[in-house]
Amino acid sequence: MGSSDIAPPHAPAWLVPLSTVFLGLGVLFWDMAYVLMTIRGIKTRSYGMPILGLAINVSWEIVYGFYVAEAAFERLGFAVWLLLDLGVIYTTVRFAPEAWAATSPSVGARMPWILALLVAVGCWGHYAFAAWWLARPGVGTGDKTGKWYYGRDGYDTTELAYWSAGVSQLVLSSASVAMLVVRGHSGGTGYAIWLCRFLGSLFGMGVCSGLLWWYWPEAHSYWTLPMSIFMCGLSFACDVAYPFVLWRVRQTEKMLPDGRLIGAHESELDKAKVQ
Repeated sequence: MGSSDIAPPHAPAWLVPLSTVFLGLGVLFWDMAYVLMTIRGIKTRSYGMPILGLAINVSWEIVYGFYVAEAAFERLGFAVWLLLDLGVIYTTVRFAPEAWAATSPSVGARMPWILALLVAVGCWGHYAFAAWWLARPGVGTGDKTGKWYYGRDGYDTTELAYWSAGVSQLVLSSASVAMLVVRGHSGGTGYAIWLCRFLGSLFGMGVCSGLLWWYWPEAHSYWTLPMSIFMCGLSFACDVAYPFVLWRVRQTEKMLPDGRLIGAHESELDKAKVQ
């Protein structure tokens, strides 16, 4: 977002193009994460993204791809994201009945409807926030001069995307750690997937936003606000903790003949049933 921005004279001419490159790197790493997640999900007959995290991500891509994005390459990026997300959605819907069989079979059986409802609510929320933000110029933190949107000055889609993507990131990062702990196995995910997610968020939200803040602080001071630090800091902490939790879980998980993974607690339940 923000590829049509015009930086002030004191900022280097390469600022907006370079920040767009870093944003593109973030998109690329997330694309890789979706592909790897789909492959891993099919291999382990599971899914790797928490349901709420998947729904809020897909709805974010829909609203920003079809409503907020202005440039053709921005729309293309969101279209690729959505296309690759279909694989993650497929593994979620396909293998949810097996994943939820021991805890709540009705949830697994109704996963297509549950996911559809969550995506619809997510689209509603993202659209409401974006429509409010874009209703008039100057919304956001600092001086929005140079922030162009459809030929109008003062509309900062970069900050808009930052807050909405940050909420999505916080939900996904925290829920991913929780899903590992609750499941007790790594079905649908792995170290390479985590690394792609981590680098995608680091470049897309961290490096890109930090660069803009450093050279164009009057329009990007939101990056250092307490809410931003809390949101990104907690997401970062969850992402850093994730591989350690993953390592611990993989020490006790077991693989079944069909490729599925189960946690240690599920193995104990199976033993108890046999006895």
